[in-house]
Amino acid sequence: MNMEKMARLEAFPHDRIEDDLTYYRDIASDEIDLGALLLSLAKEWKAIAVVMIIGVLGSIALALYLPKVYLIEAMLRAPTVHELGDINSQQFIAVTEADALGRVIDQVLAPDVQKQTLENSELLKKLSQNSSLSTSQLTAQIQKDLSLNRVRYDYYELEKGDKTPFKEVSVALKSSVPGVAVDYIQLLIDNAHAGAVAEFSNDVRSVKDKRIKNLQDQLVSLSLAEKQIREAEIIRLQEANQESIVKLQQQIDLEVGQAIKDRDNQIIRLEEALRTAAALGIEDPVTWDDLRPQLNSAQINNELGAKDIPPAPLYFRGARVLNAELVMIRARKDVKPFISGLTEIEKQIMKTKNDPKIAALQTRTNDTIYLEKHDEIQREITGLLEQPTHFKGAQMVVISQPALAPPGPMRSPVLIVLIGLLVSGFLALIVVIVRISIRNSKLRKNEPALADYQT
Repeated sequence: MNMEKMARLEAFPHDRIEDDLTYYRDIASDEIDLGALLLSLAKEWKAIAVVMIIGVLGSIALALYLPKVYLIEAMLRAPTVHELGDINSQQFIAVTEADALGRVIDQVLAPDVQKQTLENSELLKKLSQNSSLSTSQLTAQIQKDLSLNRVRYDYYELEKGDKTPFKEVSVALKSSVPGVAVDYIQLLIDNAHAGAVAEFSNDVRSVKDKRIKNLQDQLVSLSLAEKQIREAEIIRLQEANQESIVKLQQQIDLEVGQAIKDRDNQIIRLEEALRTAAALGIEDPVTWDDLRPQLNSAQINNELGAKDIPPAPLYFRGARVLNAELVMIRARKDVKPFISGLTEIEKQIMKTKNDPKIAALQTRTNDTIYLEKHDEIQREITGLLEQPTHFKGAQMVVISQPALAPPGPMRSPVLIVLIGLLVSGFLALIVVIVRISIRNSKLRKNEPALADYQT
């Protein structure tokens, strides 16, 4: 055996040479002796123990270093019809139990509500004392750790593809300060419920105001329509009256024109009679008897107006009377007083101009009393105004399980140590197997020396 072989042989403990040679031969023949493997592992108990001790100590340190995180959970369920109270009796927005619960959940998830709740709770102050994170970072972390989940029960018999009825949800928060987190969860639920009721009140008020506005617009439209009808009636009456006045005025003009013609004709007749009377020498009124020669004096005889006696000629009135009549007729400037029936026509014109129906329509200040639907719409508006929009005693959610601090954290220290022990055990086996593999690799290089040694 040369010096190189001796050096490689001395590199291995003599008490292991036989075992390693046997193990190497088993590998070379593609067969593994489980007993030999266990024996080799047992001989490495110190390495396994060291690795496991290190793993256990590390898991213990990790369990002590990691903060204890607790899961605070509250259960919320949908309210019943009775618990909804006035919300269920209002006629503006239809609300089911699931809708009410959904409105509260929307408020719980609203960042503004969460932020406002954090500002009014001790949770943010408590976490700020033991953390280097800023207020905004802590707020974001709390919002991230907050979760909502629909509660599912096995007794719901659902068809394929159906979802569990939205009747109950859980509000959960992971926190290292359970006592303060409980108060935060409870305050968050209270604020979310108050916000949901306030938002619902605003929605109801908006629908109510919109409906009232529509009815008021209907009244305005009806009033405008009635006003237009009234104004059209006034115009129609004025046109009809104006037409009547024009006709009456035309009638007066005709009567006046005829009266002027009659006056002119009367003047002509009187002038002819005057010339005749002058020719006959009749100065004063006479009769046929007065013209007899035996009668010297003239006198007026009543037979001039008798109906059964033909009228006497106009010149019988005498030159003096005829001349006076001519002077009077020629000086006449207005013939209307001599037109029979003219006064009645003028009265009718004045009455038409001062039509009382038009005056009543023009002085009318309230057209709504003539609207058929006005009272009905006004009663509806009054009824809507009396409808409440505040629901103080209503419940849009019911806390079936208040937020409570659990008895233990989510990560149990004992469980962490057990997991560390298990992981360190596997790691120790891997380390030992790697060591054996490295040693066997060296053994293959020294196979000639081992053979000589065996010899």
